[in-house]
Amino acid sequence: MAKRSPNLVAQAADLPPTEAEALLKKHLRKRPRDFAALEALAGVLASQSRLPEVASNLVKAAMTDRASEGLILKACEAAQAMHEAEAALHLAHRGTKRYPNSWSLWYMLGKSQMATSDAPSAATSLERAHSLAPDNMNVLAALADADLSRGAFPVPDRHARELLNRAPQEAVHHVRLGTAHRFNDQLDDAETCFRQAIDLDPTLQTAHAGLAETLESKGDSQSASDQLEPLISGGMPSFTVVSAWARVQQQLGHSDRAIEAMEQYLAAARGTQTHRNNVLMRLGRAYEKAGRHSDAFRCWTQGNQTHKGRWNPETQEALIEQMMTALNGGQLASLPRAAPASITPILVVGMYRSGTTLTEQILSAHPDIAPVGESPAMPRAVEHLASALGPLDQFPGSLAGVTRDQLEAARDVYISEVTSFAGDAPYIVDKLPLNYLNLGIASLILPQARVLHLMRDPLDTALSCYSQSFASRMAFTADLDHLGRALVQERRIMRHWHEASDLPIQDVKYEDMVSTPETVLPIMLEFIGLPWTDALMRFHTSTRVAATPSMDQVRRPINTSAIGRAAPFGELLDPLRQALGDLS
Repeated sequence: MAKRSPNLVAQAADLPPTEAEALLKKHLRKRPRDFAALEALAGVLASQSRLPEVASNLVKAAMTDRASEGLILKACEAAQAMHEAEAALHLAHRGTKRYPNSWSLWYMLGKSQMATSDAPSAATSLERAHSLAPDNMNVLAALADADLSRGAFPVPDRHARELLNRAPQEAVHHVRLGTAHRFNDQLDDAETCFRQAIDLDPTLQTAHAGLAETLESKGDSQSASDQLEPLISGGMPSFTVVSAWARVQQQLGHSDRAIEAMEQYLAAARGTQTHRNNVLMRLGRAYEKAGRHSDAFRCWTQGNQTHKGRWNPETQEALIEQMMTALNGGQLASLPRAAPASITPILVVGMYRSGTTLTEQILSAHPDIAPVGESPAMPRAVEHLASALGPLDQFPGSLAGVTRDQLEAARDVYISEVTSFAGDAPYIVDKLPLNYLNLGIASLILPQARVLHLMRDPLDTALSCYSQSFASRMAFTADLDHLGRALVQERRIMRHWHEASDLPIQDVKYEDMVSTPETVLPIMLEFIGLPWTDALMRFHTSTRVAATPSMDQVRRPINTSAIGRAAPFGELLDPLRQALGDLS
């Protein structure tokens, strides 16, 4: 046996894992607050994928002021192993504040933000980690993945290219760059990347899935299907392959083949819980198309269980009340305005699944309008302004003392975020739906902006949200009662902005836009201040990939197929109707 160090942790390090575990556990029974010993035990268990066994003790210890960098890291890893993404996120935030120069904690924060589908914030955290550990390939790979998930166009590909330059023999790096090309309309380049990845590693399922998605985006659904067929028939397809297969088969009209593959994937219990939930939601939509509405609803209810109950409607209602009180008509009229920016933003707002992606795709067909997707620009500008005005808990009340210089600094934060996507276009369309919360502040920092408020039948809107995989920070979509209450509050604050704000706002009814586009679209352009072009009626011929759940719908001409979607679900939606009240 190796010579033991007088220090317990050093002794444990010299022992085989089983003996080290026994020694550390015996010691911790007597001294449970010896955090160095707890961290050492976590290291032993982590090597055996047993970290959850001490998760609760790690989390408690990590919340104290004596927690070391390593202990906080282990606590984050334990939370992630327990699929407690929000807990890992909270711990990582705490860790970066305590150890701001720890690349590991910034990396953990970025990974936790990705796990909660907050890719823009993840990219910022991972940039910090990359600056602290520029040679770490894991950080660079995570940063490239965050770039791909931001939802803004064009998708940044700098980090994907850097990965490929450093390790061109790694097939997965070709996949990352290929995905960026696919999102950026560079479909030939995307196809080349995916084929190179397959040449390097014919077993890499993400490469085959990416190639199939690219072929599908090119309109060659049959070749996409042929690309995936061997993997599906092989019996162990990955999540990415099953997802691509389901999309392609539904485009080909073979819903039965899509359903069979998804049922088999779920029955095998493979993949992460997030992947299984995603497949459940997609399977539910396939059942819906097949007329199996009760089966569809069952899948969506099961898939939503992970996030159900994680959203507090009372907190949301209090936030909106606070915003309306601080930014009433008299207050807004008395505040200064920033000078107009060089770019005119078109803010497309409303509830998710109300037609915001369709509106963006249509407007982007105009030569003077560039899309920036669901940009984080406005939330970041608001956060910058709030920080400049003092303690965050006093915002938005602290706006009473705002200066023009502070507003223009926040405006510059917004413009710098979107400029790289705008090119030479004088207008950009920013379609982050939840910007409806920020319109009062938008009127101060972007007085030249135009707002299109998308309104769709509340039952159809809510059902469409319920049937999609949203992030935990939008957990209201996982509960019919919460969905109804969120819709009521969205309409409430939009009525307030109509009355209190001088920002030009036009309500656009989704049903009118898809039923009579030849009437509605010219009115929209006149409101924006641009001349008509027939290109808007041909928006669906663009190959640009919409990185949202609407990506296949917007490839088709404007149609009315989604109107009345909720009707066949009858009494299953009664909790939603009750929450909507008069809005239903």
